[in-house]
Amino acid sequence: MISPFNPPAPRSLINAYLERITFSAQEARALSVLIRDCDWVVTQNPSREVLRKCSVRIEEGKIAEIGSSLQGGEHVIDGSGKVLLPGLVNTHTHLSMTLMRGFADDMQLQEWLETKIWPLEQKLTGEICYHGALLGCLEMVESGTTCFMDMYFYPEDVSKAVKESGLRGILSHAIIDLFDAERSKNQRKLTQDALTFIKGLKESRIGFAVAPHAPYTCSEETLLWSKEVAEKEHVPLHTHVAETRQEQAKFEREKGMSEVEYLDKIGFLSPRLVAVHSVFLTRSEVGLYAKHQVKVSHCPVSNMKLVGGGVTPIPEMRAHNVTVSLGTDGAASNNCLDMFDTMKICALEQKTHHWNPTIMPAQEVLDLATIEGARALGLEDKVGSVEEGKEADLILVDLRSPNLVPIHGKSTVISDLVYAAKGFNVDTTIVQGNPLMVNRKLLTLDRDKIMREASEAALRLTD
Repeated sequence: MISPFNPPAPRSLINAYLERITFSAQEARALSVLIRDCDWVVTQNPSREVLRKCSVRIEEGKIAEIGSSLQGGEHVIDGSGKVLLPGLVNTHTHLSMTLMRGFADDMQLQEWLETKIWPLEQKLTGEICYHGALLGCLEMVESGTTCFMDMYFYPEDVSKAVKESGLRGILSHAIIDLFDAERSKNQRKLTQDALTFIKGLKESRIGFAVAPHAPYTCSEETLLWSKEVAEKEHVPLHTHVAETRQEQAKFEREKGMSEVEYLDKIGFLSPRLVAVHSVFLTRSEVGLYAKHQVKVSHCPVSNMKLVGGGVTPIPEMRAHNVTVSLGTDGAASNNCLDMFDTMKICALEQKTHHWNPTIMPAQEVLDLATIEGARALGLEDKVGSVEEGKEADLILVDLRSPNLVPIHGKSTVISDLVYAAKGFNVDTTIVQGNPLMVNRKLLTLDRDKIMREASEAALRLTD
């Protein structure tokens, strides 16, 4: 039996904590937090332990101790009635597209792009992208995502939103040269400028990726330049691959080979590559991913909504030891950034497609959203699991909600998180030991102001 914990901290202490706490990077590293008496701790450690009645102590932004009857901590968060787990990792989104949520639904993909999305994107400004990114950060904080990788425009402005929110983000400028030499030169400069800016922030939570949009929008020279920069800077390489049947067929007609075969031929595949979507892959192409240690970001909700014509072969990739992670894609093609929603759809899609209810069990899906997501971004030594010495990117899910009652025991906690939990069940969100939300109270962001200004920015964009 685990011995009982000390009684919960007085409400006055919690209130004082909420009022006093500030969130600069320097203060976050010095913060001492005790998350006390969690009903469950889903560690996602190599043994995938699920601990009962446990506490976690955070010192200087890292997990210092996991166990029962822990003491210390300048600030105490009550974990009773809650499950603690690693913050969720969203490996592909277009953050500022939150402003396009619901703007272009129930359309064919090409029509959606050509008549709605691309015309809007011609009107984007840094200020508009900032408001969209801040809205996206708000949604992620409230729904339990602590780390994400973004591909869009104006990353300097997006970084301002990420810094204000306290989230961990890897940002990029989406490179689209359309096989034009002058445009390619401009796109490379924008990427280099953004990289220099992000490095200049000297903010450990905010990183950079090199992001050529796709093989059908970027020249071979631009793709290889992108890979070279990613290797030199030791950052991820982030691109869309084989998203739709139409895209793949067109590429084969023009090049005489599939996108993955082409990328292999030109020497683009690499362990730094996060290949987004990767829906239309043959067994041999999955083998190429395995050979080159390519990572995958699977975006099941977006793929199903836009109906690209297939299902990403996740079981085959996993069988070949390809690292697979989960992404929401943008809110224009998903409508939300809720990773709990993405986890459930991922599982159900694979089960239905394979006519096999044992395909993609809950534990495996949770892996994709936590430790495998961290691995895809090269952050598995820092985040993705609840282990001593790792950075404290953690969330608490409140079990005292009808959709999470009852908990039958250790064996069902994971299933409840994947199949029953929603983003609104997240009670507390912590990044680098820095609480961003406690008891559903936001500590870094002004919710009403963000939503008001985002709505105004969206109207300017779509008018």
